[in-house]
Amino acid sequence: MTSFVIFKTLEQLYGIDIECVKRILPSPFLTGMPDEDEHIEGMFIYEGEIIKVVSFRKLIGIKSYEEQLHQLFSQLRAEHQEWLEALQETLEEGNAFTQAMTSHSCSLGKWIDSFHPDDEALLDAMKQLSFHHQQLHQSALHLLEEKQINPQAAKKRLQSEITALHEKVFNSFESVVKMSNKVAVTLQRCLVLLGENKHSFGINIDEVVDILHSDEKQIHSSQEEEHMGDFISVAGVLEHKGKLITIIKDVTINKRSA
Repeated sequence: MTSFVIFKTLEQLYGIDIECVKRILPSPFLTGMPDEDEHIEGMFIYEGEIIKVVSFRKLIGIKSYEEQLHQLFSQLRAEHQEWLEALQETLEEGNAFTQAMTSHSCSLGKWIDSFHPDDEALLDAMKQLSFHHQQLHQSALHLLEEKQINPQAAKKRLQSEITALHEKVFNSFESVVKMSNKVAVTLQRCLVLLGENKHSFGINIDEVVDILHSDEKQIHSSQEEEHMGDFISVAGVLEHKGKLITIIKDVTINKRSA
């Protein structure tokens, strides 16, 4: 029986023998190493040892976590702009308002509620964003109530109050976006692995999902290449609860020779 650390990147699951994993840590802030190969993201010191860190995403050739965050941020920004435009149409044309009513039910609000950073500067930026976002939704609710009594007054408040609050939300949001590297660090985890010559190295991953105990006989050969890129060897595929898990046999931060 072997135990595997199961982790997720995008929607794909991967597993690695727990015996290869020295520690599972919050993703650390890294010191750059400009003289290293481009796939080395940086280093940190752990228990007196210099740990070089690579991104698992980079090893398998997909977009970085930070790039995915920027895509998410663009989507959240666009969806909240649609929210404002829908509110304007309701007040000016009388259309029914079908967007999220409370600050906790829109996409941006759900993301705010789900993200709890430890970094002080990022935490302050998130508090500002949350405050202005709640103010905006509360004012919009009052505005929709006022529309039933005095539509003209509601229209005026839309221009003077709601638009200004929405701008504050976006300014606060941009402050968070500018710290996307800190957001990425906060959300990821780092697997510290034992490498060649007993030198440890780290791999930043999206999320640790589970610790799975399984018989190695249940690992089936995969249609994938034996090597998943230049740095990863694949043992095969394990099926668990209807999902396929790619089992990693070996990881190195040095390119394999051809």
